[in-house]
Amino acid sequence: MFIRRIVTQGAIFGFWTVAAFAQQTPASSRPVLREFPVILQQNLETGKTPVGAKVQANLAAATEFNGTIIPKNAVLSIVVAESVAKSAKDKARLEIRIDKASWNGGWSPLKAYLMPLYFPLTAQAGQSPPNGSGTSGAADEAEQRTNSQSPMQRQFPGNNTEAAQEAIPDIPTISSRPVRMKNVELAPAGDGGIALVSEHTNLKLYKQTTYVFAADESSVR
Repeated sequence: MFIRRIVTQGAIFGFWTVAAFAQQTPASSRPVLREFPVILQQNLETGKTPVGAKVQANLAAATEFNGTIIPKNAVLSIVVAESVAKSAKDKARLEIRIDKASWNGGWSPLKAYLMPLYFPLTAQAGQSPPNGSGTSGAADEAEQRTNSQSPMQRQFPGNNTEAAQEAIPDIPTISSRPVRMKNVELAPAGDGGIALVSEHTNLKLYKQTTYVFAADESSVR
């Protein structure tokens, strides 16, 4: 069973490293399980997102699967196989599955299931203004920022260095390592796949967030 392989091999909770965001290269002893960082393009919630719904998503990093390199930004065909809202008697359950990856000039069948892992956003401070308190330098800095197209641009006030530094926005960046969803466990699904379950609350997934899916290479051979 797929879920037994995940538990016994520790492929999800111990195998993922920073290299997940670089292209995976073939190894002499290829692992059975592969992980896919997936960027969702829409929100999902148990009980609200119906079974059978199609989910838009893209691959966040090039990943090898059955000898084929699936490129970054490949379009993923994802379907919601189970969606049960939390109730007084029942746990929330969510099973979503990738069936296919397609890109310009190719495609690959998949059978990858959502894991209770995601990559959070972290705040990274913007670059500090250059040292020196000349009026012309501050004016140039302000003009450059005004002319930029960044939605987070801000005008630096005069020669007030401390105020200028406070005006620099934190830039959200994606973490290099995934974290586990709180109060979420794995459970076998009726179709032989994997569902996420929670006895505390409904499960919610958010667009533009990167989640981890896992696939057994032998399942599509």
